[in-house]
Amino acid sequence: MSRFPLHALLAAAALAATPPARAGDAQAARALAALRQDPSRKVRARAAEVLAGRAGRGAVPALCRTLTEDEAAAVRVAAASALQRLGDPSARWALRDASARDPDPSVREAASRALDVLLRGARAVVLEEPQGGGAAARAALQRALAAELPRRGFAVVDGRAAAGYHLKPAVLRVDLSRAGGGARVEVKASVVAVDGSGRIAAMVEGGARARTAAAGAPVEELEAQAFAAAAGSLCEDLARRLLEAP
Repeated sequence: MSRFPLHALLAAAALAATPPARAGDAQAARALAALRQDPSRKVRARAAEVLAGRAGRGAVPALCRTLTEDEAAAVRVAAASALQRLGDPSARWALRDASARDPDPSVREAASRALDVLLRGARAVVLEEPQGGGAAARAALQRALAAELPRRGFAVVDGRAAAGYHLKPAVLRVDLSRAGGGARVEVKASVVAVDGSGRIAAMVEGGARARTAAAGAPVEELEAQAFAAAAGSLCEDLARRLLEAP
């Protein structure tokens, strides 16, 4: 019987459909077969090390499955170490479960160490230029997200730096209404987080409104207030989905 919750096994099973990167590499293919089938724990442990170097992030599904299912603690430790080397955020579910639930303390320690490394990497994000809406709305959303992301534990880096995710924001709606000399602005925006393998890791949407009773109040100020509020909920959702336990 598996030692871990169903959600971790389902995640590993879903990922297992993804072939390892550079599948044509004969050594990686042999290592993958050995990891799955070889009766020797030493061979399986060595296969995990080879996959980390040869197969790249495409090896993550097989390594996650090994971490959750292999009977030998030494092989599970090797899988955790390999996942640490690869640094793919998609492994955090399996690592988090292993760090908390694996019966062997050496596996829990290796998984915890790997998880710490992955989360540090996941906190680095590239914030791309927003899409949709007008220029003023896009600029307001960009400023609001850039200010809010660090408050939620992310580090915004430029596109040349290593990053756990690329964030792709979009302005979905900006509605302006005036009544009685006052004005109200309602906005809606979204952010898509894409991991280093090009997979969508999270999609979040959020909206907010701002109003004033002052006649002739600048619309840009109201938009900025509304996008600042929307950015707060967007970044809170991103932190919960990308940095916390599922």
